[in-house]
Amino acid sequence: MSTRLDQLRAMLAEEPGDAFIRYAIALEYKRSGNMEEAVVQLESLLTDDPKYIACYYQLALLYADLGRADDALRACDAGALQCLVTGDRKARTELMQLKDVIAGNE
Repeated sequence: MSTRLDQLRAMLAEEPGDAFIRYAIALEYKRSGNMEEAVVQLESLLTDDPKYIACYYQLALLYADLGRADDALRACDAGALQCLVTGDRKARTELMQLKDVIAGNE
């Protein structure tokens, strides 16, 4: 019986450029408790597709959970900057709210 991660990897093998599948793989690593691999996957995805806004939020959460507050704040800032480029005001607001929580301002 294959796991969800195996299924996602098989899908990615068929469509290697699919950012959503890569994102889903990262979230599956997170769900299974493999936070470090989730970070690696999200960082890789953002290197290839810096406009994949949802990655920044998840990456910031992971960094914060791993005690990497400075990296989490940088992820929020980088994501907010991309939101300005793409015009995604809602995601920018969410990233700035997360930044406040991580920074202890809320």
